[in-house]
Amino acid sequence: MNKRLLLILAVIAIAVAIVLGLRAYSAAVPHAAGRDADVTLSATELFGAFQSDEKAANARYNDKVVRVHGVVRSVEAGPDGRSTVVLATDDVLGGVVCEFPAGAVHDCQVGSTATIQGFCSGFNLDVLLQRCSTVGRAS
Repeated sequence: MNKRLLLILAVIAIAVAIVLGLRAYSAAVPHAAGRDADVTLSATELFGAFQSDEKAANARYNDKVVRVHGVVRSVEAGPDGRSTVVLATDDVLGGVVCEFPAGAVHDCQVGSTATIQGFCSGFNLDVLLQRCSTVGRAS
C-alpha cells in the first residue's frame, strides 16, 4: 500500500510541476509602456552612475523601470522587427541602448531629443534598457 501511495503522490507532484512550468513559460513578459517610472534622469546621469560605481548602480537601477531623456545618437531596426535607439552621453564611446520589442512604435530620429523608459538590465560598455517605450513625443 505504501508503494502505491508514493506512486500516486509522485504523479501528482509531477503534474503540478508541469502545470506550474507551463504557466511560467507562457506568462506575458512585462513591457515598460503604460507603467510609472521608478526613476527619471538624463542619459548622461544614468551612464555616469554606472561608470562611477557599477555595483551601486546595479542595486539602484537594475530590474526597475527607468525613464531617461537625451539626444538620439542612432536608430537601428533589426531583422526580427525589434529596434534599438541609442541615447548619447558625455562619453563618446558609451551611451544608453534602448531596445524596443517587435511591433513597438517609436518616433525617434537621430539628433532629436527623446524620453524613453524601459527595464534597466545593467552595464556592458553601454547601459542597457529593455522592453522600452517612448514617453510623450521626441522633438
